[in-house]
Amino acid sequence: SYAAATGNSTHGYFGGGEPGPKSIMDKLTYSTDTTAAVPGANLNSARYALGATGNSTHGYFGGGATPVTATMEKTTYSSDTTAAVPGANLSGNRSQTMATGNSTHGYFGGGYTPTVVNTMDKVTYASDTTAAVSGANLNTARRYGGATGNSTHGYFGGGNVPGVSTSMEKT
Repeated sequence: SYAAATGNSTHGYFGGGEPGPKSIMDKLTYSTDTTAAVPGANLNSARYALGATGNSTHGYFGGGATPVTATMEKTTYSSDTTAAVPGANLSGNRSQTMATGNSTHGYFGGGYTPTVVNTMDKVTYASDTTAAVSGANLNTARRYGGATGNSTHGYFGGGNVPGVSTSMEKT
């Protein structure tokens, strides 16, 4: 439980989770509906309650717990490898974050530090860097929600604010 997932048009990657925490990376092949562990793509640090997003070539796994961290790791789909990307670490330690992105950028929003936060971080894939974008902060501090998007917008919804929320925010 509490794993994060991202992928491209041919494969999905599921990393981290509990009980544990875990560093395991599983690769789902869509054409055959099969999943296999990919040890070379395991996360470098075992954690759960992290977020993930990516584009057609790479996945980015950020934040997480045990302990709460800002760590960002990049999975390269073509080689099934994962490496820490210190320049892309989140702007602060947090877990239970939500993530979405497009072909050029990823957005990690909300989460938990020892309090629920509304922080929005933007990952620039071309430079493997991350920066807080205060103008894009969520209106409501939330954690445990979901996120999705397309090439122009990201949507962050539901979760715990505290208390269960049905609200949706657009980035």
